[in-house]
Amino acid sequence: MDKGGAVAGQRAVWGVASAGLLAVLFWLLVGDLAISIRERAALPSGLELLRRNGASDTTTSLLMSTVPALLSVLLVPLLGYHSDRLRSRWGRRRPFLLVAAPVGCAAMLGLACSPALGALADAALGALSPGRRLCNLAAFSLFWTIFECAGISAVSLFTGLVNDVVPQRLLGRFYAAFRIVGLGVGIAFNTWVFALTDHYLSEILLAIGLVFGVALLLVCLMVREPPCIDVDNAPRPAGWRALTVPRAHVLACFAHRPFLWAVAAFMLASVTFSPFNTFYQYYAHLSGISKATLGTLTAYGYAVSILSAFGIGWLVDHYGALRVSSLIMGAYGAAAALGYLSLGDPTCFPWFYLAHVVVSGAWFTAAASLPMALFPKAQFVQYNSTKDLMVVLGNILVSGVQGPVLDLSGHDYRLTLLSGAVFALLSLMCLARLRPR
Repeated sequence: MDKGGAVAGQRAVWGVASAGLLAVLFWLLVGDLAISIRERAALPSGLELLRRNGASDTTTSLLMSTVPALLSVLLVPLLGYHSDRLRSRWGRRRPFLLVAAPVGCAAMLGLACSPALGALADAALGALSPGRRLCNLAAFSLFWTIFECAGISAVSLFTGLVNDVVPQRLLGRFYAAFRIVGLGVGIAFNTWVFALTDHYLSEILLAIGLVFGVALLLVCLMVREPPCIDVDNAPRPAGWRALTVPRAHVLACFAHRPFLWAVAAFMLASVTFSPFNTFYQYYAHLSGISKATLGTLTAYGYAVSILSAFGIGWLVDHYGALRVSSLIMGAYGAAAALGYLSLGDPTCFPWFYLAHVVVSGAWFTAAASLPMALFPKAQFVQYNSTKDLMVVLGNILVSGVQGPVLDLSGHDYRLTLLSGAVFALLSLMCLARLRPR
């Protein structure tokens, strides 16, 4: 074959490979729609349902922060261990996702019906009933817990799937595209849907469940996992022992000192944002911000994040996720400190809220590929799930304290900003000790 024919053949091969990669990226973005709608739509809708039932700050913190963290402790390491070692014709991630999709959809349907189910329970119990409000909260707790099990499982396994199929050199820009999908969902929800929760909350919860389930099923059907090497030669446990995670699976990660700094950085980063994210709707209500105004502010913040997402992804691919993430964490610490000092005046809330959405969003864009830069590819879910285990332990500790502290302080939500400033500084110190693999 002459040189021109060889070049043409090479171009044809590259064209087919590029088309295949684009198709994979497209279907992964569809899967990210399920992940995004859990955070961008299910969480604020759940908070609205809790507010209607008169839940205290302690109850809200327990159900929206502590319970998901406890579920993560139980599920994430277990799923990481078994999915890393599963070998099936459907791959090692998709079989688990095929279970999470319908379970999450059914749980959200139950959540939409929870007020009616609470009323039925109240009537059935009669004199023994603790009251309509507590029955509603019990129904909410049951279905929200099931949905969180499905959502946490989907997030962990979907991250592993992305690591398996997306080339390392594209992760920064790929996660930027993920952020755009997530932020687009957030803009649409806060602009057109959030205000409708006053009258159509049950219908909105049902739609969220359907999108979650269908999007995950589509990505399972359309994305093929590449062949993978065996992680180790040890036999897998059988029977009831299969429901446990070998201690060595977790301890092996801690044998590497850099992993300790990585865990500390991720733990502190998580609790930097979680207190304000849990209570921002209550804070806005006390500041006199209407639901429509809050939705508009959120949409504006997401729009800025969309415009900056590919720029941040490009910076990550060229300068490293660690360096870019550190700079953004430093910026957020400064913004949180300034917010704590200035938010005694309620008129300052919209400005800080916009800064929070934009800067924290930049962190999530930059840090999305940070675990891939720090952990070994062949055992990525093992290391990532162990990191997630420690992160949720940190969330359990903080969420167990934040609700009672806010109740005792008379709902002084500025304390969520003070904690954000302190944790951001500590996370930045840990990031300074890391080097990419």
